[in-house]
Amino acid sequence: MNTSKRWHVAAWPPLAWLETAIKLLALALGIAALLRALAAGGLTLPTGPTLLQFLILLLLSLGLIAAIFDRLAGREIIAMIFVLLNNLGHWGMTLALAAGVTAPVALFAALMLLGDLVKILFIRRHSFTVRGYSPALLYGLTSTYILGYAALLLLEWLK
Repeated sequence: MNTSKRWHVAAWPPLAWLETAIKLLALALGIAALLRALAAGGLTLPTGPTLLQFLILLLLSLGLIAAIFDRLAGREIIAMIFVLLNNLGHWGMTLALAAGVTAPVALFAALMLLGDLVKILFIRRHSFTVRGYSPALLYGLTSTYILGYAALLLLEWLK
């Protein structure tokens, strides 16, 4: 990691802020679910469609741990704060399912999916790249999360 680069605040365009605002609504739900899960105590492995939702959220959450290291490399303050909140929200929703507490999975997934659709538009409209990585990588990672959120919605509908 190149630590010679200074921490900074980037000039984000309106589409990036729209993505952030939409996702912050979802992450507030996830953080609230985290607080309920911690208050509930014990964790158990869910069953049925909720188990599949738990596993999907677990995978999405693990991917966001890797994103922390990416944001550290980029040294952009807004992105770093956001990825930490993103982790809290995703892990909160994951733990809520394991704690058996009521969690608004459908609303969380719908907002995150909408935010990622805005992100795809942002990447395309602004030819956004991250430290020279191919835009195809950004499209692929974002699309993976879109599929995960869509699966969460489908499973919620099947319950």
